[in-house]
Amino acid sequence: MRKIFLALIAVMLVAGVAVADDKIVEIPFNKVPDLAQRTVKSYFPENSVVKAEKNKSKDMKNRTSVLLDNGATLEFDKDGHWMVVDCRSSKVPMKMVNGMIQMYLSKNYPGRVVLFMGREKKNGDVTIMLNDRTELHFTNENTIIE
Repeated sequence: MRKIFLALIAVMLVAGVAVADDKIVEIPFNKVPDLAQRTVKSYFPENSVVKAEKNKSKDMKNRTSVLLDNGATLEFDKDGHWMVVDCRSSKVPMKMVNGMIQMYLSKNYPGRVVLFMGREKKNGDVTIMLNDRTELHFTNENTIIE
């Protein structure tokens, strides 16, 4: 939990600096990378895009954020791969969660839902937060990090 808290604070600080530097620009959804558009349409077909933004600051390396009408926020890298899926006001669609991680969750955390997923750019590790505030960390091979 501490890692996610520190990561969120770092993101907010970077975002604050970027806003001050006018590095965040609202863009039309059709200017979002194709892979990111397909991700939104595939996993959130019932939802509408409220706004999309491109962060051009050096630290965020051209990340794109998409806000949906259900309150979900998705953040993508410059190529359109998801980096953050924050659905704390709803839930992350299970079909978006890797199959090995789904099996682990159904066996060890039945009945709980995923509210947040974050992927580290450097190593591909995934952090998941469940609705009971359980935080889980998986390697890029989808094994749990104890």
